[in-house]
Amino acid sequence: MKAFLYLTLLPALLPVFLVFRYVYKHDKIEPEPIGFVLKVMLYGALFALPCGFIEGILVGRIASIWGENTIEFAFYENFFGVALIEELSKLLAFRVLVWKNDNFNFRYDGIVYAVAASLGFAALENICYVMRFGTEVSIGRAIFSIPGHAAFGIFMGYYLSRAKNCALKHNYFGLVFFMIFAIAVPVAIHGAYDFLLSEPARDADYARYFLVFVIILDILAWRKIKHEFRTDRRLGPKPEPMHYDQV
Repeated sequence: MKAFLYLTLLPALLPVFLVFRYVYKHDKIEPEPIGFVLKVMLYGALFALPCGFIEGILVGRIASIWGENTIEFAFYENFFGVALIEELSKLLAFRVLVWKNDNFNFRYDGIVYAVAASLGFAALENICYVMRFGTEVSIGRAIFSIPGHAAFGIFMGYYLSRAKNCALKHNYFGLVFFMIFAIAVPVAIHGAYDFLLSEPARDADYARYFLVFVIILDILAWRKIKHEFRTDRRLGPKPEPMHYDQV
């Protein structure tokens, strides 16, 4: 029994740990409490549980409008039946735990927590895949799926930090603007990722663009991390300068 658990959990969770370690170690100014980060990751997994049920209902509705194995079905299935639901679950986990938490006070924090929620989701998904299809799927998922979920989280966290910054400055237009981007951008790249892997996309010869898409996505996500930790600063308005009569 123990050997089975090790064979299942190790290939499923090791890539999650490695990707998370890379993101977390760049939080230099004020590292997030590891216990709270792991709690966010756990919530990311828990909020993933109802996704399969909701996706099944939506995909069934989409299939009733467009026939299965059509390019239209693949598009709406992957963008709205899968990507939208999964990214909303991650965003909800972030909003419930992180949004008003005092630890979310620096710009890079958004990336740390959004990636934690995304990797919690990915960890549960990975365990399910390994248990269902065996460890042979773990290599492909380690190379593509886990970094993919992390990249979706990086873009979500990038915009959530800017939304929180606007909220602290009482800039409600900016808050709404960046909150829309915080869900729209991850859904767009997640949907495109899944769509390019679908059977109709392969039949239409779109799948040849998948590797190019993944390489560009990973480069952009890496550049986002690099920019954010190098320019990390406290969220909210700058503190008022202290005058001599206040000393």
